[in-house]
Amino acid sequence: MQNNVNGRLWINKSEHNFLGQGRMELLMHIQKEGSITKAAKSMKMSYKAAWDSVDAMNNLSEFPLVTSSKGGKGGGGTHLSEYAKELIDTYKILQEEHQQFLDNLSKRISEKNGHIHLLKSMDIRISARNQLKTKVLSIQRGVVESIVFLELGNKESITAVITNDSLTTLEIDVGMELYALFKANALILNDEFSPDKNDMNSFIGKIVRIEHDSLNAEVIIELKGGNTVCSTLPIEMLKRLNLKSGMQVSAFCKPKSIILGRW
Repeated sequence: MQNNVNGRLWINKSEHNFLGQGRMELLMHIQKEGSITKAAKSMKMSYKAAWDSVDAMNNLSEFPLVTSSKGGKGGGGTHLSEYAKELIDTYKILQEEHQQFLDNLSKRISEKNGHIHLLKSMDIRISARNQLKTKVLSIQRGVVESIVFLELGNKESITAVITNDSLTTLEIDVGMELYALFKANALILNDEFSPDKNDMNSFIGKIVRIEHDSLNAEVIIELKGGNTVCSTLPIEMLKRLNLKSGMQVSAFCKPKSIILGRW
């Protein structure tokens, strides 16, 4: 029995999905419309989902893919960088080669040999909302755990605490590039914390978006280097802190809340 194998092409950064068909279509719509609002509408997706995709792409990319401008003669808008345009052209070539691969694979694979189940088991995704590319500056090894000092793209530093077993398994060394992963609820926005607390990582930036329902809020903060981080908090806390778009804020994350990944 002949099987037809279908698949999606993703350009990954380690185990993190970076660019796929949906994100590429979003980039192309942004290029055409010059507006993320219009691009999202064309794709029948929410404004929030479009911005989440843009944030994820920008955070994982060596260079910014999407930039926003405000005011001016045209009233501002959202635009693609030259690097993003080159990626679109490259992706189209890869997509053609990927389809050829699938066509060839369809001729060889058999439903009863278990290969299909094996291929499906290789698709792994990460739920952590915050994924930042970092570089290892130094390592302070302890008896059980080690402190890994990391540098972000904006030259600011953060620390992660991981077990020595994890340090050995990942073969982490000074100068290595890693991904720092942490959930949105691990990033704390609270005026009771101080940026100089030595047991917390501090992220200082500007609020660029706030999304909320009747119970919870999601606050997107743009850091100096252009990366964004996301914090979730109860709506009551959002109101108490009186957070608004455009505000400069400090957010905090415990070193043990950060997971490290490599490629």
